[in-house]
Amino acid sequence: MKRIKFRFLNSSDVFSDFKWFIEAIEWAYGDTHFMVGDEIIKLVELKFKEEVNPQDVINRMRNLPYVEDVKLIPLKNGHYYLYTRAKLPRHPNAEEAFDILDLQKRGFLIFEKGTMTREESFLYVVCEENLVPEVISAIKRTYNAEVASIEDYTPNESIFSKLTEKQLKTLLVAYKSGYFDSPKRVTLRDLSQMLGLSPSTVKEHLRKGLKKVLEGVIE
Repeated sequence: MKRIKFRFLNSSDVFSDFKWFIEAIEWAYGDTHFMVGDEIIKLVELKFKEEVNPQDVINRMRNLPYVEDVKLIPLKNGHYYLYTRAKLPRHPNAEEAFDILDLQKRGFLIFEKGTMTREESFLYVVCEENLVPEVISAIKRTYNAEVASIEDYTPNESIFSKLTEKQLKTLLVAYKSGYFDSPKRVTLRDLSQMLGLSPSTVKEHLRKGLKKVLEGVIE
């Protein structure tokens, strides 16, 4: 397995439609995206510029034709968690995303994390060694990116295949947003707002999902 670090400039023409978003933030960090079914889910922690009204950014995002849901969860340090869920077939980079999905069907490939400042962004992709040339080609083609580094990566055996799609989505969002941290960075109610589900439903998905994960670890 390999972990590939990509670097790209936010001034690239690829990001011209999103300059309004890039100019509104100081920085962002988190999962660039993970895919569940035909949906792309993004979850990032970010800091807006002092003069920016975060609600204006959210309202503009809600008007994008491919965005299904967007939530902004305030954190105690003045930062925010931004949760977005978009339908892949309506995404402006859908063709390139489907190329990535085709690669995922042939082997292990995940977008591990990403960082963004106003000037540049870094994207970390983990994949099987035989997919490295095609992954590099796809990311370069999509983002006009350059390879910053390639390193060996040894993953733990995955047990997520036992989870339902809803359980997987709930666990991933809960984990990445800090629900399991001590102290918690988000509450059960925050999770329910992000996922568009009732707190009791989120709690049930977490309970059943965690049970399956523990069964996979203990067995």
